[in-house]
Amino acid sequence: MALGPRLAAEERSRAIIEATLDLFAREGRAGTTTRAIARAAGVSEALVFKHFPTKNDLYRAILEMKIAESERGLRIDARIEAKDDEEYLLHIASSLMQRMEADDTFLRLLIRSALDGHDLAREFRRARGEKVYAFVEDRLRRRAKRSRRPSAVDPALAARIFYGMIFNSMMGRRVFHDPVLTQTPLDETARGLVRIFLDGALRGKERS
Repeated sequence: MALGPRLAAEERSRAIIEATLDLFAREGRAGTTTRAIARAAGVSEALVFKHFPTKNDLYRAILEMKIAESERGLRIDARIEAKDDEEYLLHIASSLMQRMEADDTFLRLLIRSALDGHDLAREFRRARGEKVYAFVEDRLRRRAKRSRRPSAVDPALAARIFYGMIFNSMMGRRVFHDPVLTQTPLDETARGLVRIFLDGALRGKERS
């Protein structure tokens, strides 16, 4: 019986966070009022303040929720490690792109928070971006070791370029509505991105 009220409180808290995420992404932090958040979440303004006394508290809650979702969405286990380089990178690209495709509000909020100079974008990059960099960088270093040839691009730089290709592709698809990107199936875009990356970043030395 004690679980009921706690669960209801958690559900209200999540409703407030999700409403705030949508409003922050569309209107920006400065343009979003607690009254608008309360209305979108279907709760009273007093309840918003009870759960989240400041907008920074709301930012923190959004960040924690999205980091947790990202952790669940992208896992590298032994089965993924056993894949060849193309399929390994495709798993990473597809996982990230599918998540952005399903819900682009956090993508928009990251862009807006970075432009506003808020810590949310930097903290998310440290919490999740750095892990993605590490996955890619480690694979590139092992590839170079196997082939006994240096990579065409420094692995740390290449990992960031790879992540940037994913982010830019989804920006074009979800924010700028580029007709080629919007009309191309997402899995086809992901595979094309990986092949371009492998060919340019990793095979350049072989042609030089």
